[in-house]
Amino acid sequence: MLKKLPFSWSRYIPAGLTLVLGVGLSALAFALVWDWEDKRRDYEMHRRIDDISIGIERQINSDLDAVLALSDYMKAFSAVERSSFASFVGRPLSVHPSLQLLAWAPRVPSSERLNYEAKARTETDSSFEITERGPRGELRKADQRAEYFPAFYVEPTAGNETALGFDLASAPKIRAVIDRARDTGEMIVTSYIGLTEGNSAEPGLLVIVPIYQNSTKPITLESRRQLLQGFVLGIFRGKDIFQTSLKGRNTDYLTIYLASEASDKQPAVPLLPPTGKPILKDRAPESQIQQFALIFQSATQQVLTASAAAERELRSNCPIQDDRDPNRTACQRMLKISGRQWSLYVSATPEIRKIRKHWRSWGTLTMGMLWTLIPVTYMLTALSRTAQIEKLARERISQAEKLQTAYQQLELEQVKSEELLLNVLPAAIALRLKDNEHNIAESFAEVTVMFADIVGFTELSSRISATAVVQVLNDIFSAFDHLADRHGLEKIKTIGDAYMVVGGLPTPREDHAEAIANMAIDMLHEIRLLSLDHSEPFSIRIGISSGPVVAGVIGLKKFIYDLWGDTVNIASRMESHGITGCIQVTAETYEVLKDKYTFQKRGAIQIKGKGYMITYLLTGKKYD
Repeated sequence: MLKKLPFSWSRYIPAGLTLVLGVGLSALAFALVWDWEDKRRDYEMHRRIDDISIGIERQINSDLDAVLALSDYMKAFSAVERSSFASFVGRPLSVHPSLQLLAWAPRVPSSERLNYEAKARTETDSSFEITERGPRGELRKADQRAEYFPAFYVEPTAGNETALGFDLASAPKIRAVIDRARDTGEMIVTSYIGLTEGNSAEPGLLVIVPIYQNSTKPITLESRRQLLQGFVLGIFRGKDIFQTSLKGRNTDYLTIYLASEASDKQPAVPLLPPTGKPILKDRAPESQIQQFALIFQSATQQVLTASAAAERELRSNCPIQDDRDPNRTACQRMLKISGRQWSLYVSATPEIRKIRKHWRSWGTLTMGMLWTLIPVTYMLTALSRTAQIEKLARERISQAEKLQTAYQQLELEQVKSEELLLNVLPAAIALRLKDNEHNIAESFAEVTVMFADIVGFTELSSRISATAVVQVLNDIFSAFDHLADRHGLEKIKTIGDAYMVVGGLPTPREDHAEAIANMAIDMLHEIRLLSLDHSEPFSIRIGISSGPVVAGVIGLKKFIYDLWGDTVNIASRMESHGITGCIQVTAETYEVLKDKYTFQKRGAIQIKGKGYMITYLLTGKKYD
């Protein structure tokens, strides 16, 4: 057991300072991370609200475009048949899941009522008549009045049977909407209040567009009332609007409030000023147009009609904490819907607390305290072991120096081995061999192979000594090796006085043919320089071919990375059947390089084993 050594109190100062500093930094980090988590959560919530608002804005504008397109269609023709109407609205109904119905409600004077009903019985429903809702909510034949606005064409008819023939002017709430649409000449969007009073329709969107004679919007209020032809209306299911626009968007723990621009700033004007004595007095429209305001609950996927109290409650639950505005506008977005501003507000449900855990800040504090206690504990323990550790440290230093020397020697030997291996094989292949991979073989769909042969070297070798022969070959092939490195090509092997190089493997590259062509041109220049240096008339023949090859490593000892395939054989034939001092290429290589290099067509020559082949002589680069 180690003997406890006495220490003065000053030896504990480092441990005490470490403890104080660690606790302080941990608390600071805790506060910073806590604040960062809040800001990060607020930032993500802003992104979510922006994404939700964009989705809803795009969906509603797209839905409203379907109604506007139908209004343009109705304006383009003085009369539209039932079949044409159904054909036109077929596509909007199929691509807009929220669209409940599209309808055409013409203006029918009392004198033309019988004619319209007779026409509708022929075109649409044999039992068609203009209807209204009675005092007890029953559907009945409409009373006599100055004019009607029946739903004359309704698509789809399935599920909307009660809407067909219903007089829009008989419902006070709808009457106020069509009054406003007629007098302003603009599209009116309001909350879906049903085509008949007393029905329990789910919350939705009612869109009404006035259609005037001569297709253009009259300038004056009086002319709009006189030239009104009818209304195009569309009804959209609120639940489908939200579900379609929010599909794929994160709405967990959120409640969405959507409201249109208030449309009740001006009282609605009656459809017609009282003139004469109608058979039955028209119903007076209400003076207020109901604003479109819905609440979407993401948890239950329900859509509810919003009230003023519900809006105030939602505004008090903004999920963005860093909202200093007393009106809580951080969770509000203004949408541009058909040229008007709508308001969207996103509120958080109580379950939002499930994702508001500050685990990162608490984790930071815990880790900080642990990292503080570890060195403090270590320092206190180390005080009683300092002497023994120092002795061991000196011994370890001596051993480390010896190990370092041995390690450096080992590194030098390893570098030499690496260099030797890389001189034999490509780097990528050498790495695979080092990983004990066997049977290395790959197919390459597009490479370019080049063979170069020194012309007359056999005669030269008979005139000079063996040492000089090796020296000359070494100078020539070393120069070629430098060119291969410069152009990023892979030297495969030398066979006697022949040199083989390939572009596009083992790492594929798109410009393999260009790289080979550049090297071939440089080789002709280099051989001329070597001829001057050695005072010998050196010349070479070069053959190039492009196409697929198979490459791999063969052998167990003195292995080599080699190529096989018809492309290799043809490249060899291009060299052996070539012209001294020229670069002969195949038609395939010519097609790849013809836009950037100049060629001389040699024509068809007979190639051993291949018959007649069209070849070209590469003469240089094209310059702009």
